[in-house]
Amino acid sequence: MRPFDVGVDTDMQTFSFWVEDLTQLQAMTADYRWDAHNTYLVQIFSTQTASITQGYARHLLAHLPNVDIIGHSTQHTIYGGEILTGGCLVVIAEFCHTTLTSAVVAYSGSADLDGYDLCQALQLTPTSRAVISFSVQVERQDYPLYGAFNDGIATPVCGGLAQSGADGCWVLHQDQLYTQAAVAVALHSEQLKVWTSAYSEWNPVGMYHAVTAAEGQRLISLGNKPAYEVYKRYLADGHELSASHLLNFPLYRERGKHKEVCAVREIHHDGSISFDKTWSIGDQVRFCYNHPSLTLEQLKHGVVELALHQPETVFIYNCASRLDFIDGCQEVAPFHQITTSHGSYCMGELYHDGLQQEILHHSLTYLAMRESDEVTELKLPADDVDSTISPLFCLIRNAIADLDQVQSHMEYQLERQTLKLQESYRRDSRTGLQNRIALKEYLSAIRDDEHLLTLKLLNFSHINEKYGYQVGDELLRMLSVSFLTRLRRRLGKQADMQLYSIGVGEWAFVFRAEICGETIKQQFTRFADVIEQTNFEPSGLEQVDYLSISLCGGLASRRDFPQASGDELLLKAIEARRAGVRSNTHICNAKDIQVSDERRKEQLAWLSCVSRAILQQNIVTYAQPLFHADGTTPYSQECLVRIVENDGRIILPGQFLPIIADTHLYTRLSRHMIQSTLNYMRERSGMFSINLSPQDLMSDKTMLLLETAIRQLNDPSRIGLEVLESEQIKDYGRMIEVCSHFRQLGARIIVDDFGSGYSNIDEIIKLEPDIIKLDGSLIRNIDQDSKQRKIASQLVRLCQVLEAKTVAEFVHNQQVCEIAQDMGVDYLQGYYLGQPSRLF
Repeated sequence: MRPFDVGVDTDMQTFSFWVEDLTQLQAMTADYRWDAHNTYLVQIFSTQTASITQGYARHLLAHLPNVDIIGHSTQHTIYGGEILTGGCLVVIAEFCHTTLTSAVVAYSGSADLDGYDLCQALQLTPTSRAVISFSVQVERQDYPLYGAFNDGIATPVCGGLAQSGADGCWVLHQDQLYTQAAVAVALHSEQLKVWTSAYSEWNPVGMYHAVTAAEGQRLISLGNKPAYEVYKRYLADGHELSASHLLNFPLYRERGKHKEVCAVREIHHDGSISFDKTWSIGDQVRFCYNHPSLTLEQLKHGVVELALHQPETVFIYNCASRLDFIDGCQEVAPFHQITTSHGSYCMGELYHDGLQQEILHHSLTYLAMRESDEVTELKLPADDVDSTISPLFCLIRNAIADLDQVQSHMEYQLERQTLKLQESYRRDSRTGLQNRIALKEYLSAIRDDEHLLTLKLLNFSHINEKYGYQVGDELLRMLSVSFLTRLRRRLGKQADMQLYSIGVGEWAFVFRAEICGETIKQQFTRFADVIEQTNFEPSGLEQVDYLSISLCGGLASRRDFPQASGDELLLKAIEARRAGVRSNTHICNAKDIQVSDERRKEQLAWLSCVSRAILQQNIVTYAQPLFHADGTTPYSQECLVRIVENDGRIILPGQFLPIIADTHLYTRLSRHMIQSTLNYMRERSGMFSINLSPQDLMSDKTMLLLETAIRQLNDPSRIGLEVLESEQIKDYGRMIEVCSHFRQLGARIIVDDFGSGYSNIDEIIKLEPDIIKLDGSLIRNIDQDSKQRKIASQLVRLCQVLEAKTVAEFVHNQQVCEIAQDMGVDYLQGYYLGQPSRLF
């Protein structure tokens, strides 16, 4: 039998008894005089049965005044710096200036409600210094009722969760035992001073890993890799690991200020792992490691700091799992070197980290107290720990912290650079304005009362060519400022306006104004007139004495196109501006040029038809014959494109060519026509011709294809190239050069539709055509219209002067044929003489 251990004779005293039966307890307490003016807190930590423990409690209730008793079942106790089992530890704390309140709350199934009831029963006040509580786990899981102590008065709760003893797991309040409850006692005092702390051997190591898949306590993947595969990579270089190995390396997790260690329970066949905590997608975890020596060093330093406060007693609540890797009483003995210390081993330790109350695991916690104001002789623990493990882990932690700091700095710099790149991605470097990308983002949510106005500087390329890019860039900046100021003045100060640069010399204005489209057009026209009369001479450039500009704008109002997307609205404004350029006006409203839905559907249908025909090789060649002037002798044949529908219908070019003229489909169709026709005619005899548009003449790829095909003909002089002389030709020099090149290869140059309303005689002379075809609009009515007959006759004589043969097109009856013959044309073509027929 061990004697009772009595604390220092100060304001508060602590008595502890290690007993194995009631007789021993009765003998130890028989001669002690208990003070009725004081209060007594009794903690019973029992490795014995419930009935024996209740006997101890009843005896103490009968003999101690003002007593509150709490306790719990356990397998090991801490008595005077030693670890004992096989009996019961009774710890009695006597207070002179502290009052106690105690309570028990049976579990209702609602942890929040039970925690609230426990707080209320303890009657906590601002003078409540600490709470000691013991509770029972529910199905081996923590019952989280202590979260209620985070609200209101932040009184720290110490203690722990009961461990199964000789006959199960229970907690004690007064002389009653409970298997599904929490018991607690609160210490209220103006004078009492308390200190708490917690020690854990777990130290996070390495980088953070993100939880990417989980179900409850089952961790499925980290960083999209099976959890077990991640463990194998970091702990065994990819080799297999047992569950016992994983137990030594739990996962460390922080949620805000809350830190916890998650221990492995089971490895599953699919590579997932079950833990003792639940998981959430996005949790950041790190591996952690334990070492007994590290815990001892941490604890030693902590006890030295605690000794400076000279506590009168220390209650220790240690985790039962620590007995598996801490030898003997190494970690509890230092406390007894500074004052009386007693406690128990639990299945979870209660601790307040300064921010919130939590249930720890694998940790040593303590509650130290002193009622006296006087500090007695300072007692420090012996300095008997000498290890390099703690500095080593400290070095590792700080090295990783440095890496984390470097990474955080790099992430910060990267974020700044990303923002800069995003901003530069959204801004025009010349003007500093937001660009087309930013405009499209804004237009995606454009309001119903807003308008979009696109504006283009029509002579900007000439300015660059004449004055250089420096002047051009400076002009763009000047105009950006001037436009915003002047347009706001024109459209009214109430106009909420945004200005964007959407191309070189192109701007877009988005503004809100309660005015109609016609008023906007009028105001913009006045604005453009003023701008075009302004001298934008850049400052500091003496070589530029006067610089004027030419503008054109396109308007698209949201109210006119309520269903259009932002991109569609921008395209409508740009198309309106292009229409304004074609019509030589300052501004055009997209509403005035919009195509009906039926017409648009028709155009889309023809585009689909042509595209399908090209893919399915349904492009065929027809040929219409040309005859000598006698009307009976064949001279040549003009090759014409047709589309054969799946149902056998023949589609004439007049139905689809105007629609695809300015699209990529025309180029594909033309190349297909050239290649297939010349391949067919390669080894045959007889003259033939094909039609070339200005778009064909400007395409290097199309001209190369044509040249290759002509060189493969058995006689290149057989082919005639019919070119249409029209306003679409922007570069006559290029046209003349191309025609001259093919003439040298042997091809005949034919000018088509001469006299159709656009004929540049000078350019035709430079082309030196072999044949000129008179347009059908002149020939069609020469049998009825004497004026047209005279014009046609004069054109024939002009062609004779140019030494070019002539063709009369659209010969549709005998009278037209005879008149054309009388005029002196060289060749005839028309339905009267021969209709187009399929060539192949």
